[in-house]
Amino acid sequence: MQSLNVLIVSSHKSKYLEQIKSSKYLNKLYVTSQEEVEDTIQLTFNTFKELAQKCRTLEIDIVLAEEEKWILEGISNVMKQNHINCFAATSDWTNLSLSQNFARKMLGKYGINLPPIITLPLEFPVLVKGDGILKKANSMQEIISIKEKIYKTSGEISKNIFLEECLKGEKNKIISLFDGKHLLTFPHEKISAILLKEYSDKLEKMLLNEKANFIGFINSELIEENGILYNTGFSFGFYMPNLELFQTTCPKDILYICLSAIYQKLNEIEFTD
Repeated sequence: MQSLNVLIVSSHKSKYLEQIKSSKYLNKLYVTSQEEVEDTIQLTFNTFKELAQKCRTLEIDIVLAEEEKWILEGISNVMKQNHINCFAATSDWTNLSLSQNFARKMLGKYGINLPPIITLPLEFPVLVKGDGILKKANSMQEIISIKEKIYKTSGEISKNIFLEECLKGEKNKIISLFDGKHLLTFPHEKISAILLKEYSDKLEKMLLNEKANFIGFINSELIEENGILYNTGFSFGFYMPNLELFQTTCPKDILYICLSAIYQKLNEIEFTD
């Protein structure tokens, strides 16, 4: 049995400490949280390069990047340069959450459903969207007011503002793990397995065709309406699915799944109904 040294990169106490501690594959658990946590070893760092050097010295096998802001700042790129297994999307793919224009073009290319763009609203509310912008408007006057405020803040951002239909379904977060060859999407209690597989297959095709080269979690925000799944955004970071659902549908623990991702064998992980 492989024994792993694991680092959780987060500024706060991880929600998943107990699940990782209970893994039979764990040897030592390191954390960057400033809070003292029993049975863990605390690491501090000033730069990602410094953290990578410490990982190499301590022979850390897996880095789980839980802090989204550090993923957006490129922790995965630095770790990859130092040949460290870091579970985080590289900076080119974090554009899925940072750039509305990039995301809509990329998802549209692979047939992933997106909420319709509205030219002239006939009913309200509608969403006013752009890079870093998400506002709900209940009238034309609110749309004008929001656009004016954005223009005063950044004329450049205001050029890419658009209106989007406000879907009425419930928003759900779907967790997927990519290993460079396969995408494993975890079951969700509110979305049917058929719809989820259809979405996951399209997302996997996109990543493979666009030659994505990272190991990491991609968290999709989806709304189901009239039997169709719509993508409304992405977030990045180490998240575990609903723990009760995970334990009843997957016989493997989370570090086993991480090992499978390192060896590009996520296609061998099966979930039960």
